[in-house]
Amino acid sequence: MRESRANFIFFAKTVFKSLSLSRGAAGVIFVSIALGTAITAAFINIYLDIDSKMNRELKAYGANFIIASKDTYMSEYDYENALSQIKSDKLLGAGAYLFGIVRLDLGNAVIAGVNFKELKKVKPFLEVIDGSYINVDFDELGALAGVDLAKKMELQVGSTIDMMGVSGKIKLKIKGIVSTGDKEDGILFVPLNTAQIALGKEGLINFADVVALGDFEELKTLGENINQNTALTAKPITAVSRSEGIILEKIKLLMALVALSVLLITSLCVNTTLSSIIFSRTKEVALLRALGASKKSIVRLFGAETFIMAFAASLAGAGFGFLLSQAFGRAIFNSGIDFRFLSIPSSVLISLIFAAAACFLPIKKSLAIHVANILRGE
Repeated sequence: MRESRANFIFFAKTVFKSLSLSRGAAGVIFVSIALGTAITAAFINIYLDIDSKMNRELKAYGANFIIASKDTYMSEYDYENALSQIKSDKLLGAGAYLFGIVRLDLGNAVIAGVNFKELKKVKPFLEVIDGSYINVDFDELGALAGVDLAKKMELQVGSTIDMMGVSGKIKLKIKGIVSTGDKEDGILFVPLNTAQIALGKEGLINFADVVALGDFEELKTLGENINQNTALTAKPITAVSRSEGIILEKIKLLMALVALSVLLITSLCVNTTLSSIIFSRTKEVALLRALGASKKSIVRLFGAETFIMAFAASLAGAGFGFLLSQAFGRAIFNSGIDFRFLSIPSSVLISLIFAAAACFLPIKKSLAIHVANILRGE
């Protein structure tokens, strides 16, 4: 028992003395592993939190869900009932539409009754070319004209137009000229209440665009629930929802490849530095072998030194990695990244595996030296 204890103490002293004598090279290994672990831990934190972050980022690009009537129109009551099926923390925006044809001063035009406050959420690419956007829903006489319609009808910002509907003449004031580069450029956007009065469709809408959190399968399930509980049809916009999932998976793959590249570079640095350390200690290894140390003991010696450096460096790097993930989160998503405890053991374990792989060849070379030649100075 005493002999085992003495051997352990001697072994521990040898390890720490070796580390202290090779502080410079050991410092390079420590910094390399710490940086590799920090980037790995940061990416793991982001990877585990990216679903929610990217979900919100991608929803800034418009509607990904639609609610429509099985006929031409649906009541606002049924629409609100359908919206209530979506959890409040999942619902980012919803814009109802009522379309129709009315008579303007210079001819017929298509109007779209909308809630202006919600329109910008479901159509974020609606660009104001001239004038200003309408940010309130109680302005029942304001209107936005698509750029093509404005040219055709000679509409200008500030001009007043007469809109003839089934209920008579309604005066509107053009507040802005807008464009999306699509069909909206030929439409006159008016308040929903005004469109309902003009078209004689009080309390009715055609359909609604919705921005909701969730991947394609979650939105598909949500649509099925709404279809079962209401008389409406709800479903995800397939092209948008599927594209979001594909983009998210590609970003995750890119992050994994970057982390792998960093770890490979770290391993190369550790391998090179450790080879230099072992080369400078060939006489020490030869002397230990001459004194009766087995190859297993040499492996244990260098393995213990590498493990201590790698473990300490990976722990420090894992802690720094969380701070690094916060910097990445602020720069990319303009918000912090939630701490994931799994990132600590995961990044430490991955770094230790790569460090073990990096030290394999240098340690193997140390066992292949010719003791007699080294001791003779050859």
